[in-house]
Amino acid sequence: MGSSDDFDKVIAVARKAMDRMLSDRLPPNPENFTLWFVYYSGLNPDLTRAVDIASRDGIALSQSLAEELFKRFFSLEAEAQAIRETSDRARYALGRVLEQLGAVGSETERYGNALVGFQDELAQPLNLGELRAMVAAIAAETMGIVDRQLALQTQIQESSNQLAEMRVSLDSARREALTDGLTGIANRKAFDLMLLEAMEEARRDDQPLSLLMVDIDHFKSFNDTHGHLVGDHVLKLVARMLTECIKGRDTAARYGGEEFSIILPRTNLDSATRLAEQIRSFVGGRQIVNKARNANYGTVALSIGVGQFRPGENSLSLVRRADEALYRAKRNGRNRVSVEDANETV
Repeated sequence: MGSSDDFDKVIAVARKAMDRMLSDRLPPNPENFTLWFVYYSGLNPDLTRAVDIASRDGIALSQSLAEELFKRFFSLEAEAQAIRETSDRARYALGRVLEQLGAVGSETERYGNALVGFQDELAQPLNLGELRAMVAAIAAETMGIVDRQLALQTQIQESSNQLAEMRVSLDSARREALTDGLTGIANRKAFDLMLLEAMEEARRDDQPLSLLMVDIDHFKSFNDTHGHLVGDHVLKLVARMLTECIKGRDTAARYGGEEFSIILPRTNLDSATRLAEQIRSFVGGRQIVNKARNANYGTVALSIGVGQFRPGENSLSLVRRADEALYRAKRNGRNRVSVEDANETV
């Protein structure tokens, strides 16, 4: 770093990261070290918030949670790796085409020179045998260049197919990087990107934009009672029910843990609040069952906070207001909808 003070700070943060892994009995691998080093250095406020919320709610910082946090906040590397691999494959495919083009170019030049030679020979008196030999030679040269052209066409087609496969692979990697692995809906990274896009559209078109922050009440107790596999089943069901309640341009995302978010473009605060009540009632009225095990786990309740975008604010401000409304709903008894404080300044 730039000074001994900076060096000492880095060492102190590194020691905190190592101590945390030891206290939580997490393997000191590069991913876990990165996670805790960034947490204790304060370089990523979103990561800090996610860890603090988990700790506050009594969620054990297990290896599975550490892996989920790493994937959410550092998954760009996986996408970058896919891009690097695809780029290498594309360079190889195009290199093969260029080789064929170069070979065909040389062959075409040789073929042209051969034709000039044949033309000169044809200007001379020839007997029947010599003429037949020359025609055969011309035919052989012509077949050679045709074969080269066909080989080039084949190589170009193969390269085209490979490039199409690469495009599909990149699209798949992109979708995977933006999809929550458990629930199949948008993940936190996708939420951040889509919220920024929705805010830009709201500014540009002078349209309302609302945000719901949704949390499953008493989820930790549910997990402790029924186990993590059942808890995962509940998360999947809630995610599916949220998507059933929204329109095509709306986005439901898993924000982290048992918390979800819903982006509502072109939706004002009143409409968003009505939708939040509908979602709360719809989810709360459904029995959570596992048909494979013939088990009924009862119902789950949701607390929901509602916020509306205000011109001039950033995404963190909007999320913070909706999140504060969510925790106000929890403080007031849970299983309810709470709306942002209209008097709060941006």
